[in-house]
Amino acid sequence: MISKSLTDTQKMAKDFLQNLSPSSTQATIVELIGDLGSGKTTFTKAFASELGVVETVISPTFVIQKRYDIPNHPQFKTLIHIDAYRLENPSEILKLNWQQDLENPKNVILVEWSGNIQEHIPQSTQIHFAFVDEATREIIW
Repeated sequence: MISKSLTDTQKMAKDFLQNLSPSSTQATIVELIGDLGSGKTTFTKAFASELGVVETVISPTFVIQKRYDIPNHPQFKTLIHIDAYRLENPSEILKLNWQQDLENPKNVILVEWSGNIQEHIPQSTQIHFAFVDEATREIIW
């Protein structure tokens, strides 16, 4: 799918959420795969908006993880946005209550740079992002 605007990305996030199958036994994990500037955080903001998150969603690059309450969604209560780019060792993710977060089926976890912690990611859905030009992104799931 091609996004040429924030409106396009918001529609894609809405479609993705409507087709996402939540896990009944663990957190629902979505890997956001793509280079810098390919639209991962923009998609996360649109996804959060579709979930009903009212807080401003910002990139967790420097803090590694941001958590957002989801006030009125039937399946999810917490959005966890992780940017694993700065992690030097995959086991560093365990210090962020990773195992506890995985065990809660009311969590939806979006992970940027998931390759840095791949050994700690159980079953997940992947979305691939590609920079086409300054105004265009390709988003595939």
